[in-house]
This record gives sequence, structure tokens and C-alpha cells, in this order.
Amino acid sequence: MKRIIILFIIFSAVGIYTNAQVGSTYTRMGIGDIDYSYSADGLGIGGLGISLSDPQFISINNPASWNRLKITRIVASLSYGGLYLSNNLSNSFSGKAQFGGFTFAFPVSRANGIAVAMGIVPYTSINYNVEDKNVGFTSTSDTYNILYNGTGGLSKTFIGGSYTLPFDLSIGATFEYYFGSMNYNATTEPNNTSSDASTSFDKTYNPSGVGTTFGLISPDISKLFNSKSISDFRIGLSFNYISSLSTDTLMTSASNVRIDTIGIGTVDMKIPMRISGGLSFAIEKKYYFTLDASAQSWSDYSFNNIKDSELRNSLKLSSGFEYVPAFDLGMTDWQRIIWRAGISYEQTPYQVGGIGINQFSIAGGFSYPLSPTNTIDIAIQYAIRGSTETNLIRERTITLNAGLSLGSLWFIRSQSE
Repeated sequence: MKRIIILFIIFSAVGIYTNAQVGSTYTRMGIGDIDYSYSADGLGIGGLGISLSDPQFISINNPASWNRLKITRIVASLSYGGLYLSNNLSNSFSGKAQFGGFTFAFPVSRANGIAVAMGIVPYTSINYNVEDKNVGFTSTSDTYNILYNGTGGLSKTFIGGSYTLPFDLSIGATFEYYFGSMNYNATTEPNNTSSDASTSFDKTYNPSGVGTTFGLISPDISKLFNSKSISDFRIGLSFNYISSLSTDTLMTSASNVRIDTIGIGTVDMKIPMRISGGLSFAIEKKYYFTLDASAQSWSDYSFNNIKDSELRNSLKLSSGFEYVPAFDLGMTDWQRIIWRAGISYEQTPYQVGGIGINQFSIAGGFSYPLSPTNTIDIAIQYAIRGSTETNLIRERTITLNAGLSLGSLWFIRSQSE
């Protein structure tokens, strides 16, 4: 057990101090990519799982799902993504690693489905580094290269709880604090070696504010089907609302001669509500299936009361499968592995020249038991985004997520203490 604790501490420390390198070029628009799931179990079933209550994991998409927690649980994750970019002229490859998130939850009353959870997870992420070559600004033959770079994103820390009402209707809600730093830079470099007229323009946004997520999961309606094989058929809904985020802004320009502050102040950032729904059911009490959707009206997003014409409404559809073997005494660790698979289609918030950027992905993964209550979780996802039409960029991504889900047996005192 001591080795598991040491592994968990090292895992968390490495994740916190690992800096992302290069990500999607489309995160130049808006406030970046939407993070639907921080953990390997969520990624493995397509990223959502709105109606799925799992006592082994802590979902951030629907707080009503915590109602089945039986022991204190800690979940942390680390992800690495390899990104292959291509257009009609060239291609490139880059990688990134980042800390996925950290959550902690414990049951208060198992009989009433009361549980409390808290954590810190990403909400959006910005990470790009692209170059526009041989841009001409004057009527002369001089040309420039423009380097675009962006980092940061929006994160949230939350605390919330779940409760099971009569008739097995579960509800949950959170209080959330959002914060982040978003950095955008554009630098021009002359191709004429005799010129030193390079310039740089920087924008830094530091938003903060509060929000909430409310969710519910229906009672088991499998009895309506009068089937012996189908069970635990449930429908889930969740609503994520964020108040206007107060955003400190700083804009500067720099050249070889001087650095100027060209804008500073505080403005409002308005992020649209996210509405998610899904259903799940089990066959033979060990084959679980999910079908989910999540929508967000990013066309209503505004910064300083100005909407972004490059954003559109987002929609994510996903379907997942999970094999959870029934526990029997004498089972080996290999026989107790939980297997997952998922598929998803995403209409991202981005559009370029009126052309929407869509993403299709497939995923798979497993949870390997370290002990009866602790698992190491692995998931891998392959995604394709965009196309090379009209000189757009196609992105192909392989994401590997590794996580630890640790139970409260750590904190039980031995008989000798």
C-alpha cells in the first residue's frame, strides 16, 4: 500500500509541473477547446456518461451521479496527446502533456444517496503555435513571417453534493469558481535579414467568477420493459451555468525600440449555458451502454459585450460501452479488469470562413485493479478534426490518458493502532 501512495504522490507532482507544448490551431478562436472529461474512464466511453452512476469514479458532468459512492475516493489523471497537422502545402507533428484534473469525494449517507465531492479540473484549454509565412505588408518585395502563439485556458474548482429523493430520483448540485489565464501572441519577423523591424502584439485575459452545475438521474425504468436481461435503465440531465466572468485584460505591443501598453481594464466574459442529457442501461448486469448529447450556444458567447463571428453552437454526441465483471472470490486481477470503448461526433464551436470544424473520435480503455478498491485507469482516443479544403488544417490526434482511482481503505486504521 505504501508503494501505491508513493506512486500517487509522484503521479500528481509530475502532472502539476508538466507544461503543455503544442495543441490545436483552432484554439486561437474563442476561449479554446472544451474539456468534457478529465479522467480515463470518461474518455474511454466517449467523454460524457451523463446518466451513469459509478461508485468507482467521480464524474464532473452530472453531480447526481455521486449518489452511489460507497467509500471515500480520490481520482487524478495525466494525459499526453500527439497532434499531426496537415494542409494542402505542408504537415507537421507535435506533442503535449498536461495534468488532467484532481477530484475527491466521500459518502455521507449511503442509504439516502448523500455524497460530497470537490476538485479542480480544466474547462477549456488553449495551446497553439502556428506560422503564416511570406506575408506581404507593403508594395515592395519585403515579406514577413507571422508567428501565432497561445497558451492557457479556463479551469474550475468545485464543491457539491448529491441526494436521492423518494422513488429513487437522484439530484445533485455544485458551487463552482472559475479562473484562468489566456495568453495570445502575434509576432512578425522580416525575411529581409538587413531589417530588424520585428514587432510583437500580446493579449492577456484573466477571467474569474462563479457558476453551478445541476443534475438529475431518473429511477431505474427497466421494469417497464419486462425484461430479465435489461436492468439499471436510467435517464440523466445536467445544466451548467456560469455567471459573467470579470476579466482583467492587458494588451501590449513591442518592437526593437520600445514596449507600449495599448490597453488595460476589466470587462465581462459571458459563457453560454451547457445542457447535457443521456441514457444508460445494463445487460446481464455487466455490459453497460451509454448514449449522450451535450449542447452549448457558443454563438451567444461575448467578450466586452462583443460577439465572436468565428464561433457557432457546439454539439457533442457520444456512445459508450463498459464491461464490468461480477466480483467473485478467487478471481485474478486480469479477470477483474473493466473494459471500455466509445465513439463520438463533435460539432466544435469553431468556424473558419463560414466552414464549420467538426471532429470524429473513437476511444477505448480499461481499469486494472491494484487492490479491491484501487485501480489504475488507461484510455486512448484517436480523433480527426477539420479538413484540407480551402486550405484549412486537418488535425489528427492520439490522446493517452492515465489515471489513478484510489479508495478510502488508505484511511482505515489497523487493529494494532
